[in-house]
Amino acid sequence: MQHAITELTWNRCRSGFIQRRPARKVYYSSSKGMSRIDLGRAILITLLLSSSAAAQLQVSALKGVVVDAQRQVVVGATIVLQDSTGTSVATRTSAPDGTFQIADIAPGSYVLRVELRSTLLLTRRIVIRGSLPVEVILDVGPSVQEDVVVRGDAGALTAEQPASIAGDALRREQEPMPGHRIQSALVRLPGFMEEDNGLVHVRGVDDGLLYVQDGIPVYERLDRLFGIPPSASAIASLHVLDAYIPPEFGFKSGAVIEVRSQTGLNAAWSGNLDAGLADTATRHVEGAASGPLGGAVGLMVTASHERSDRFLDPVDPDNLHNEGWASAATTQLTWRAGANLITASAQGGRNAYDVPHDLTQEQAGQDQRQRMWQMLGAATWQRIVSDRTVWQLSAYMRHGAAALTASPNDTPVTSTARRTNDRGGLLWSLTHQRGRHTAKTGFEASALSLDEQFSFAVTDADAAADAGLTEAAIAHDPSHPFLFVDRRGPSLWSLFAQDAYRVSNRLMLNLGVRYDRSRLLLAASQVSPRAGVAYEVRRGTVLRASAQRLFQPPQSEYLLLASSEEARTLSPFDSDEIGGGSSVPPERQTALDFSLLQDVTSHGRVNVSVWRRRARDVGDPNVFFGTTVTVPNSVARQHAWGLEARVDVMPYRGWSGALSYSRARVEQFGPFTGGLFLEEQVAAIRDGTRFTPDHDQRHSLGATLAFSDDRQHWRVAGAFRYQTGTPVGLDELNADEVDELRGRRGAEVVDFESGRVRAYALTDIQAEWAFMRRQRFDLSAVAWVNNVTNELYAFNFGNAFSGTHFGSGRRVGVSLRVLFRR
Repeated sequence: MQHAITELTWNRCRSGFIQRRPARKVYYSSSKGMSRIDLGRAILITLLLSSSAAAQLQVSALKGVVVDAQRQVVVGATIVLQDSTGTSVATRTSAPDGTFQIADIAPGSYVLRVELRSTLLLTRRIVIRGSLPVEVILDVGPSVQEDVVVRGDAGALTAEQPASIAGDALRREQEPMPGHRIQSALVRLPGFMEEDNGLVHVRGVDDGLLYVQDGIPVYERLDRLFGIPPSASAIASLHVLDAYIPPEFGFKSGAVIEVRSQTGLNAAWSGNLDAGLADTATRHVEGAASGPLGGAVGLMVTASHERSDRFLDPVDPDNLHNEGWASAATTQLTWRAGANLITASAQGGRNAYDVPHDLTQEQAGQDQRQRMWQMLGAATWQRIVSDRTVWQLSAYMRHGAAALTASPNDTPVTSTARRTNDRGGLLWSLTHQRGRHTAKTGFEASALSLDEQFSFAVTDADAAADAGLTEAAIAHDPSHPFLFVDRRGPSLWSLFAQDAYRVSNRLMLNLGVRYDRSRLLLAASQVSPRAGVAYEVRRGTVLRASAQRLFQPPQSEYLLLASSEEARTLSPFDSDEIGGGSSVPPERQTALDFSLLQDVTSHGRVNVSVWRRRARDVGDPNVFFGTTVTVPNSVARQHAWGLEARVDVMPYRGWSGALSYSRARVEQFGPFTGGLFLEEQVAAIRDGTRFTPDHDQRHSLGATLAFSDDRQHWRVAGAFRYQTGTPVGLDELNADEVDELRGRRGAEVVDFESGRVRAYALTDIQAEWAFMRRQRFDLSAVAWVNNVTNELYAFNFGNAFSGTHFGSGRRVGVSLRVLFRR
């Protein structure tokens, strides 16, 4: 049976109000057995999303109207915008004229739900890519015949496979210190696997995460050893891309993490405050507030402080010498003036911590410490030229510095280091839509100032020899230390062009190309074509595929040292053409991905992906002899392939959850083509030698389950994670060296038959109760237990690249959270 729905389309006027255009008819088919409200009620929603370029993320606004099949507005309908995990991003109620508005939305992947008197009328996925004002027409009936994106850069069918995480979901991550919450949320996604100190591996890439923080790319590392990540208290949403990556993103080959902060352009002031305590003298306080300063200006401020006696992942199972703290603050102003949107932000942070060491060093009185500083200033100007064209200009300056301080009783090696990394950049993009095409082009340029000082000396020659240091390294004793000082000013620039072509309502094609030019430190360039396609086989079933080239220059931290002639003298390799001390080349990858997305009722979906990547001059940083100095190096070739699967259960009668599985294999082939090496055992990896790197983590299984009682205002959640261990590198050791490894403290975490760290399984639980709810604020108490079974595990053990790092035992903590609003 055919039912006609009179469809109203709406245009945005310059005043921002909604104006009706002539109506047309769209048909849907229904079948017997449907409820009367399903047959008699249809929802039409027109979405106007004023958004910026995805790589220069700014603000989106969503407006709409709800009407029924008789063209009458629906009053009191509940419109819920959810992230990929089912966490509510925003909730609105349709006004007496049927309209609603949700301001301050970041481009990302969402689920839109419309309910009336507890009856679900509409569930629809929508991906907001950004760049243009968008009109999306969504019709709901027993069976939808047509789903039309009238104008703009958004739709339910996209070549990308984004995952969006709401800020509230991030703030619920049960980490002892809030600075670890972003990494904790990422490793719950398929394909993301954790290593020590917040380092995340994705699809065979050891260090390949590109953070885009409020439109500004951050190419420096943000794990615990290198920087201070954004505060979760001010994050509105997190948007993750790891399959097809549009050409506008570059210089990283793993994944893109877009971080969107609150802007303050909402109607009233609001914010949050979180203070907590945990064992090992862990405590934290962080908060954020945002709101309007007049009608056109918004302000966001955030501040945080955390400290712990278990600041990093320790190198000894007894967590020796591991006290640290971190503080950070951010402020951002956003000004909307007609067709212009201007933002300015400033961020600063500092941390200080002990360098963890083993029992021998503890008994000797070793006391190495590290300090870090971080500052960022940025400004963005976005202008909407018309409803089909928008351009954007951004500029930024980032400063990072770190200092490692030695102590008189260091053993068997003492070292000092100081580095500064300054980067200034400019980005511009232009987006234009014509017909079924949404084209985008732009450029990016940045200049760096690198300044490094490094020295070390061997204080115990016998212990250093037992640890496998080269003779050249052992020769540098306290009277003849190794010294290195250098300063350089490399640069990078790129151009890109891309087009998202909606071939039909069931077929989407993305094509683009990117050109990168790097002088970091080698002069190198690459043309990177990228293609992605999405095809809707039937309602709720989508096939995706992508093929792309990726280009990743080496990390800038300690790059001068790793590429120096001085480092070459320490190399165990017997050739002047390969090995430590040669300049580290950029990584070049070819990536293929195929996936299937299947909806399972209105409350669940399944996503399965298979992928393969081949790379040369692969970046694989290594740790300098148990310190916090991590230097870049590169390996000639790498093959990686894997499978990922995830089942999401959207909130249903209070329950929600997810189940994910990742299978990954990584193989590398010598020789090393650049970097700093002190250990003799790496000399076994010569030209063509195949070996298994430390980020070959094989299997990972994760599950989350939560129940919320909205009437009693409490929530309980649990998480489970199983992960196989990393390789130890026994193939490169002789019998005496293997026996020495067996005798180390904590060696029970190693399976010496397989040559890998043992697999581990962790269970976490959390309970939250909003015990006081008032018009102006909510007050909640949270209690959590991590690693309930107190399992002893390690991320790595005795590895030539990563060293030894133990995971956390059972952790218990409580916190008090305040949500306030005017």
